[in-house]
Amino acid sequence: MSLRSFGEKYPFLKANMIFWEKYIRARDQLFKLLPPMLDISKLEESDFLENMDQGKPFFAYDHVGISGENINILVNSFCRDMDIPQRILSFPERMPLFEDLQVTVDEDGFILAEVHASIASFIESVIAGDEEAINWMEPYCPICGAHAGLGLIDSSGKKNLVCSHCHSGWIYLRTSCGLCGNLEERGNTFLSTDEVPNWMIEVCDACFHYLKVCDMRNSSPDIITYPLLYLTTWELDLVAKEQGYEPALFWVFERAGWLRSSGYTG
Repeated sequence: MSLRSFGEKYPFLKANMIFWEKYIRARDQLFKLLPPMLDISKLEESDFLENMDQGKPFFAYDHVGISGENINILVNSFCRDMDIPQRILSFPERMPLFEDLQVTVDEDGFILAEVHASIASFIESVIAGDEEAINWMEPYCPICGAHAGLGLIDSSGKKNLVCSHCHSGWIYLRTSCGLCGNLEERGNTFLSTDEVPNWMIEVCDACFHYLKVCDMRNSSPDIITYPLLYLTTWELDLVAKEQGYEPALFWVFERAGWLRSSGYTG
């Protein structure tokens, strides 16, 4: 499905289609730039998959090895595609985990966070190889360490989580909360609504949050980018909030809010 067709199908999102068009184009371009900037063979030979039981995300112990010069090539590319004035920005020498990613509440913070997320997503695509998702038993991203933004039940019935920051995916326990890891003896509690078929809300009385979960065994969702898929199911948010639960959100929503507050009109 094209972005234009997506906007026609979900007209309440059409007002923001220009932003999403630029955002998707900017991320796609970063993916094209990254291969020669990273040592792909080193990433492929990483012992991360053999040591997942340590519960440490990739960024916690493996040096990515991307130069400051290349970071600024990525920054300038992202700025150009987003129609943001270009600037010189930098990361620490070692790529930080999401929780250690100190970004300011402005355009600079938006740019750094999205470049960081794209690097993490690219690394996941290399490490996972032909696998659909990494088999990871933690309720946070195996690459950058951020919490999940969305859940997916695949054709085999496995629950996959999608990172709220870098959009990496991993296979997770069906009976555990996808946000805090609380294990429910009788399985998770789900809510649903007739307005959004094949979708459920996983709610947790330990962390009082909810996770949207799409059951793909009977349908194929319109996935252009995961945050947009999230926004198509606003009816689920109404159901969960009426029950007093807080949402798991994709971080780009807050970052885009920072841009709007600064007068960005993209």
